[in-house]
Amino acid sequence: MYAEGNTTELLQEYTEIAGTELTEVGTEPDINRWIPLLLLVFVIIMIAINGISLAAFVVEKRLRGYNNYFIINLTLSDFIFGFFLVITCLHMYLGRLPFPFPVRCKVFYGVSNSIQFVSNLIIVTICVDRHRATYDPIGHFTRRRKRTALYTNICVWIVSLVFWFSFTTVPDYFLQFRLGSRCFHWYSVFPIAQLSTVLIRFIIPFTITLILYIRIFVKIQGIAGGKHIDKEFTKDTTVSDQGLAEGDVKENKQRPQVKTISGVQKAAIRESSSEVRRATKTLLFIAMAFFITWFPMTVISIVITIDPTLAYPQLPFWAYWGSIWLVYVNGLLNPICYVISQPLFRKTVFGLLCHPIRYCRR
Repeated sequence: MYAEGNTTELLQEYTEIAGTELTEVGTEPDINRWIPLLLLVFVIIMIAINGISLAAFVVEKRLRGYNNYFIINLTLSDFIFGFFLVITCLHMYLGRLPFPFPVRCKVFYGVSNSIQFVSNLIIVTICVDRHRATYDPIGHFTRRRKRTALYTNICVWIVSLVFWFSFTTVPDYFLQFRLGSRCFHWYSVFPIAQLSTVLIRFIIPFTITLILYIRIFVKIQGIAGGKHIDKEFTKDTTVSDQGLAEGDVKENKQRPQVKTISGVQKAAIRESSSEVRRATKTLLFIAMAFFITWFPMTVISIVITIDPTLAYPQLPFWAYWGSIWLVYVNGLLNPICYVISQPLFRKTVFGLLCHPIRYCRR
């Protein structure tokens, strides 16, 4: 499976090249010296944007609806993960991390990978919830609760932390895996283990998301005749709350809403058409960002797993590390997806940027 290459030697050589290019100061001009600092600026921007997104959910109560509870969790995971990337940038710039070697190997990357995996699981969770809302709209609407969304988000964190932290750290204690003064995961030298991480982190989550979203799209197209989604949903939905058109506003304690039509009171039995459009559009943009940022790294990882000599020396240094950092761009694209798909969220974010004092007075 490895041909005549060796993954350990490949990773070590790539790391030595990185260390040489990032620490060498004698060349003029030495632009590679500034790469970690530029990446640090990118990470700070990512943290700031996700921080503003969290602030938007805090100051605007109408954004804290059932569907957006999953978005809040996704934003929170990206926000926390950004601080781990700050330490990673310092590692690249200084050539070491600001704490002892064993901690870096067994704890730091175990926790950071767990937090990163939360984002992937949340995307799948959003897609599963949308699938249920599409194929069982009445049951989904009548049973959904903010408390349920909160418990689901907590379970996602627990599953990710327990599974990924254990997968990353426990075998390392038994294998006592080391690679000189640098730190690599134990699974980086085992083909099957390396391939399994690619499957767990991207291929399986994205495949599930893709299949479910196609089913959602086909169902909506079939209901609406491919044109006007509003018509079908207004037949059974007697509530068209003005606030819902702006962003998951009132859920009236998640109880069926009531509206009087021709003197007769009827209860809403499903989401409004605006909720459906907004939630489906948000899911689409998030899934697209997930694919764009993770696909290049996945392909390179599979190639290296099959035969490292196919990647090195043919694969440039910048392409290898660029694909890794492209994954981190996903944390920056997710808030942009919210801004594009949710008008109320966009209005709140721009309001915080342009007139923050107005929200402080509330």
